[in-house]
Parts: sequence; structure tokens; C-alpha cells
Amino acid sequence: MSNDKNSQQNDQNSDNNSQNDNNSSADATNEGNKWQNKFKSQTSNNQADQVTEESSDPLEIANKKISELENKSAELNDKLLRTLAELDNVRRRSREELEKTSKYAISGFVSDLVLVAENFFLVCDNAPQDKIDASPEIKHFADAVEMTKKELLKILEKNQVKRIFPLNQKFDHHFHEAIAYIDSDVEEGSVAQVVQAGYAIGDRLIRPALVGVSKGKS
Repeated sequence: MSNDKNSQQNDQNSDNNSQNDNNSSADATNEGNKWQNKFKSQTSNNQADQVTEESSDPLEIANKKISELENKSAELNDKLLRTLAELDNVRRRSREELEKTSKYAISGFVSDLVLVAENFFLVCDNAPQDKIDASPEIKHFADAVEMTKKELLKILEKNQVKRIFPLNQKFDHHFHEAIAYIDSDVEEGSVAQVVQAGYAIGDRLIRPALVGVSKGKS
């Protein structure tokens, strides 16, 4: 009898232990499910917050894009303006070089031609006027020489070649070369005598005028 009672008690304890184990397992499962659900909920909330943060203010996103595009446009516009300015400078320099080349291309030829022009001046200035007036034949010849001289000067001037004959003008070291200083009634520092006329193309001197500069009255 005693043994039957003990056996019964042991069976009851075993059932209780088994029930306790089951309860513990259920509690652990419930706890795991609880944390899993909490993690899923937190993850879902974070994702929702991120999506909400990214898409909550479309106006701000649009303004940011507009600002970026404006900055890019300003940068490209600046590069374009710099390029156009450089192209304009290149065109201007090329045009100036072309003009200089065209203007001064005949410098060597003119240097020789002015010698001929000065011979015409020398002949006309030293021609015996009395004999010219006394003979119609000589007068016609003298007139032809004078006309040829004038036509030659017109051709030179047409090509921007100018004769420098600075009598009674202020001495200019850019175009005049003083070979003597002389007493003269002409104002001091002015050209009192032209020994040889000078020539220039534009602002480029071909040869200077050889002059005597006045020292004023002695």
C-alpha cells in the first residue's frame, strides 16, 4: 500500500514537472515572439520614417534641384563668356596683324621709290626759271616733270606714304634728325633748314628728315 502511494506521488510529480517544462517552453516562445514582433515593428517604423523624411517635402527637393541647375548654368555661362572673349581677342589681334602686314608690306619698295621722288623735287627746285619762261619747248618739258612729280606724290599718299618736310616746325625726334644747330630768326628749337626730306608709312618711319635746328638769334 505504501509502495502504491509512493508510486502515485512520483507520477504526480512527474506530471507536474512535465507541465512546468511545457509552461517554460511556452513562455520562452511567447517572449521570442514578443521581441520578434517588437523588432519588426521598430524596423517598419524606421523605414516608414525614412520614406516620410525623403518624400515629406517635395518643394524643398525641387528647390534644391533648381539651385543645383542654376549653379551649373551659371558655371557654363561663365565658361561660354570667357571663350567668346578669347575668340574676340584672337580675331582682333589677327585683324591688327593683317592690317600692319598690308600697310607695311611695301616698305622696302617705298624706300627705293622715295629716292626717285626726291630727284623730281631736286630737278623742279633747281630748274632755271628764266630759261623755262623764255622757251616754250623747255616750259612744256618742265611742266611735264612737275606733273609727274605730283602724280607720284598722289600715288605715295594713296598708299599712306607721307613726305616729311618740317621747315619752320618744332623739332620732333621721332621723325627728324638734327645734323646741325644754326643761328636763325626762326624760333629756337624749330627747324630752320631741311637738308633732306623724310618719309613715313603711317606711323612707321622709313627715313628721317635731316634738318638744321634753330638756336635762335645770336
